Amino acid sequence: MLIKTIKLNNIRSYKEYEISLSEGSTLLSGNIGSGKSSIFLAIDFALFGISRDLPGTALLRNGEKEGSVELEFELNETNYSIKRGLKRGPSSVTQDTGHLIVNGEKTEMTAMELKQKIIEILNYPQELLTKSKSMVYHYTVYSPQEKMKEILLSKKENRLEILRKVFGIDKYQRVRKNSEIFITALKQKSKEIAVRIADLEQRSAELSERKERQVEISQNINELNPQIVILEEKIKNKKELNIHLEEKLKESLHIKHEIEKKKIFLEHKNSEQNQLTRDLENNSKELLSLEQELKELPMFDPSLEEKIKIINQNISQLKDQTVHFEKKISELETKKHVHQKLSNDITNMEHCPVCTQDVNEDHKQGVSSKAARSIEELDIELRAIKKSLEENKITIESKNNEKTTTEKIFQSQNIVQLKQRDLANKKTSLSSFNERIQKTKLEISQTSKEILDLESKNKENPELEKEIKLQKEELENIIQSQKELEIKRASLTSEQNTLATIILKMEEEIKSKQIAKENIAKLMQLKDWLEKQFINMTLLMEKSIMLRVHSELESLIQKWFSMLVDAETVKIRIDEEFTPIIEQNGHEIEFPHLSGGEKTAAALSYRLALNQVINTLMSTINTKDILMLDEPTDGFSQEQLSRMRNILEDLNTKQTIIVSHDPMIESFVDKVIRLEKTEYSTKTTK
Repeated sequence: MLIKTIKLNNIRSYKEYEISLSEGSTLLSGNIGSGKSSIFLAIDFALFGISRDLPGTALLRNGEKEGSVELEFELNETNYSIKRGLKRGPSSVTQDTGHLIVNGEKTEMTAMELKQKIIEILNYPQELLTKSKSMVYHYTVYSPQEKMKEILLSKKENRLEILRKVFGIDKYQRVRKNSEIFITALKQKSKEIAVRIADLEQRSAELSERKERQVEISQNINELNPQIVILEEKIKNKKELNIHLEEKLKESLHIKHEIEKKKIFLEHKNSEQNQLTRDLENNSKELLSLEQELKELPMFDPSLEEKIKIINQNISQLKDQTVHFEKKISELETKKHVHQKLSNDITNMEHCPVCTQDVNEDHKQGVSSKAARSIEELDIELRAIKKSLEENKITIESKNNEKTTTEKIFQSQNIVQLKQRDLANKKTSLSSFNERIQKTKLEISQTSKEILDLESKNKENPELEKEIKLQKEELENIIQSQKELEIKRASLTSEQNTLATIILKMEEEIKSKQIAKENIAKLMQLKDWLEKQFINMTLLMEKSIMLRVHSELESLIQKWFSMLVDAETVKIRIDEEFTPIIEQNGHEIEFPHLSGGEKTAAALSYRLALNQVINTLMSTINTKDILMLDEPTDGFSQEQLSRMRNILEDLNTKQTIIVSHDPMIESFVDKVIRLEKTEYSTKTTK
């Protein structure tokens, strides 16, 4: 992994800042508080986001609502750019969404998605995703020197716990704890199984009893089946007999109904015959009277209807002429009024309304005379038309009177015609009455004979209803007996089905308990193996790894410490709890009693040793070529500072970034970036 650029926006003392890094060693130089360590914190935030040890409030610049860090790095010839944002809320600073750019392809992601993707890219263990900080990163790439001193000064239990987590050895302890939980569960499971199978023999005996009862029920059902079949046959025969009797009864009732209908029909025909006889007598009398009346009426004249039609046409024509005369009179009177108005207007006119010239009396007299002649001619024509109108009205009135007289005559002729038709109808009816009377007599005779035949036929079934009632009672008794047997069979069948279900469940239960009984021994074997072999094996594996880590870590600590401190006077080793033991001239010295430079040398040696051991054990991680050291020379003498050159050369990392305010380090690094903070804002200085 090679960091190329870091862009900070409103991060701690940085408002808008971009820093470029390259291969080799780079020193971030500046006075205390100038913002050097903030660069490391920004890189930590860009990769893994905020955590309990790196909250958002410690990163976002005071007074600002939003901030961000954008980190560009190269890994395995692939360019990556990750950006995370911060947002200030009412009571806290939270992470905003960010993005990841891989070879120019941008993907928006949540804070957790970014962390997961970075862990995948760096090839760190996936369980780090749910932890507040990445121990692999913080003990191989970047760890503040003060944090290393805390490890050295902490209790041995805490130190061992931290180292187990760093090297992933704590999983063996988790395995043992889980094994103990599993062993307890096996014991509990064995007890539960023993309780569950305690009644195995009793349940087996119950199963035998239920199977015997199942056989008994089957025998009882087999005895009932033939009896039910016999009753079903009897019911079938009885039903067929009842159907036959009911059909005969239905036929008898039908005959009775037909007799009643025919009697009603006979009564109706007798009444009809009497009525026809009376109607025949009345019709004969009316016929004689009508013949006498027609002799006294005038003969029918067919031309009267045509005459009335002609009169109506004449009246219509006269009315049309009247309308024409009235319209003509209106037109003539309108013209007369126009001439009169013209005469009056010209008489009173002094100036022409068109040309405004004076109108002389001769002209007025001429116009008035002409208008008077026109009025006289119109009066003559009006008198002639009005006379014609009066004559026309008189003619219409005369025609209406003629029409009324003719219509009265025509109406009397219609009465004659109606009476003639009535006479013809009565003669026809008289003949029809005689035919209907003869037909009715024949129907009465035929119906009387049919009634006698039906009554004779129906005398054959006098006790039919009693026989049907008796047969129904016998059928109901047989059906009741059948129902009782079927209920008994259904009850036995239900019990048989219930027993079959119970037996099946009991067989499954007994089989399960027999299997469980066999499994108890297997569970106990597994428990013994876990207790006597597996747990001991994990202890041996953990001890073996811890011994290897201890050996390599102690060797490397001694190497780095000897390069920083005069090995002839002061030596270092680590005990079984990984506690550093300092010896000076053969005497052990407690860590707090060391000088500042010796403390820093011990902490830095421990830090560099951890870095190399972790990188060796976890060979697949992608951050082995980068190292960030925060104030690694705090308290060093000039001689120790000069020895740092050998340390950096011996590390042989691809990219080393150092934060320090010691100017001597500038002489043995490849690149120096000087930082200065003025007015609460950090900038680069030359």
